[in-house]
Amino acid sequence: MEVVEGTQVIAIDFETFYSRTHSIATYGPWSYAHHPDTDIYMVSVYGEGLDFCGDPKDFDWSELDGKDLVSHNTGFDQVVARAGIERGIINPFIPKSWSCSADLVAYCGLPRALAPASETAFNEEVPKLMRNWMSGKHWADAVAKGKDKELIDYARRDSVYCHKLWTEFAGRWPLKERQLSAHTRRLQSRGVYIDQDLLEQGIAKLSETKDKAEALIPWSDDPTKATMSLTVVREYCRDLGIPAPKSMAKDSEECQRWEDKYADKYPFIRALRDYRRSNMLLRKLESIKVRLRSDGTIPVNLKYWGAHTGRWSGDAGVNLQNLPRGEMFGLTFRHLLVPRPDHRFVICDLSQIEPRVLYWLAQDEGMLQQLRDGVPLYEAHARSTMGWEGGKLKEERPDLYQLAKARVLGLGYGCGGAKFQFVAKAMAGLELNTSEAKRIVAEWRRSNASIGRYWNELNRGLLLAKHAKEEAYAVALPSGRTMSWGKPRAPEGDRTATVVTTNGRMVYTWGGKLTENIVQAVSRDLFAGMLLKIEAEGYPITWHVHDEVICEVPEGEADAALSRITEIMSTPPEWANNLPLAAEGGTFERYDK
Repeated sequence: MEVVEGTQVIAIDFETFYSRTHSIATYGPWSYAHHPDTDIYMVSVYGEGLDFCGDPKDFDWSELDGKDLVSHNTGFDQVVARAGIERGIINPFIPKSWSCSADLVAYCGLPRALAPASETAFNEEVPKLMRNWMSGKHWADAVAKGKDKELIDYARRDSVYCHKLWTEFAGRWPLKERQLSAHTRRLQSRGVYIDQDLLEQGIAKLSETKDKAEALIPWSDDPTKATMSLTVVREYCRDLGIPAPKSMAKDSEECQRWEDKYADKYPFIRALRDYRRSNMLLRKLESIKVRLRSDGTIPVNLKYWGAHTGRWSGDAGVNLQNLPRGEMFGLTFRHLLVPRPDHRFVICDLSQIEPRVLYWLAQDEGMLQQLRDGVPLYEAHARSTMGWEGGKLKEERPDLYQLAKARVLGLGYGCGGAKFQFVAKAMAGLELNTSEAKRIVAEWRRSNASIGRYWNELNRGLLLAKHAKEEAYAVALPSGRTMSWGKPRAPEGDRTATVVTTNGRMVYTWGGKLTENIVQAVSRDLFAGMLLKIEAEGYPITWHVHDEVICEVPEGEADAALSRITEIMSTPPEWANNLPLAAEGGTFERYDK
């Protein structure tokens, strides 16, 4: 379906039954829309002379044939329309295009949700009380309570604001980005096949593991105490005379160190870790099961422009952007995702794309030339800054290779010694003491002056914007778009600033953090262009993860597809024609990267 370029569209918005337990969050958009309990009780259509709000059965759906439509979260409204057609409450219709105003406003730097986007854009309050009141209620409940007119006004207002946002901002949305928005919805429709036998085995195994771990947690049989309550953990640790972590989150560095130090002596700590991890994986498997469609696939629910940098983000229920690696509790989670019968996955990723982009932005010609000459990136770094003059670094000095890797991946955005200790262990398996880490950081900064200059250049711009009290600090990216940070503010004399994000939060930033944002944004733009080229050449993309693309092709075409996709991903666009790119990949019987 082609992407509409103009601003004349018809806005369409559905209202459906939902409750605390029956929601998109529980089922995902497709399974929620097709669930028999999901009552599609109202549609609002506005634009091009149409102004309807009422029962979908009463609307003349032929009015939308050949028209350009827009919804605020089109991926949802499309599956609701499809479910309504299957149930016979909506007559089939074929629009010319169907665009997404939520994707549009996200690109434009506004909050993604309709109400805050409209309030920010037009300085008009958009009440959502009626939506909240309808939780657990049907149209008949609104009629019985005399809320029917209020509900109709609320539903109509959503389509009016959707139309208004499109009319106001569509001209700022480049065609390429609209195509990427449409591409994201195609992934949802196409879906990814699931090994259902492995899924059931995994659910059984993880349920058993979770139960065994829970039995080893001393307070698990006390109904007044939550198994993973941090308060309970602290009380128990206090009685034992040992410290407790400030957080039990899986990504807490402090919690990881706490577990490493005390788990051997106190078995409940390992049980807590196993309970948390098995329970997390079990919930993921159960989310996959509830999202299964009749053809054995689940929708790939990625969010276009899900981050400030423009990167995609994943679905909270089944986040394909952040799948566990390796085997855990006898299950390799990624192996659940398989190609359709007689097909193979072609998986290809950009090699060390962010460090390459960083060296390119910082104009480090010494490093760039080595990369153009085919020197592996970590070895090139060791030759440029660590005194390596031998042969293949990875083979001759694997220890130095790991250190070079940790330096490249961990120090490009300005982290200090304490942070680098954790990064070096996580990324390269290195155990460094505090003084070693500080020494390495200081030496790296001396020998990578071009990157330091790039940090400082961005920091100067940020400080100027802060002192001038500008509405935003904006930086033009090589791809042609502009990246901005809202309302830089900080006390006078502070060499950093806080900025306002699209969700209204104030976040601390400085030149190193801005560099990280820009590197990720440029890497995203490079990758996004490649996605469109891959699709244009007829290779169906199943999903993608940051700088990795997963295509599904017939078995006999897999090797040729890999060769061509690797070529596409190794070729920079015109706007970055001197950037040395590299890509690598393979063909697989299941997801295994």
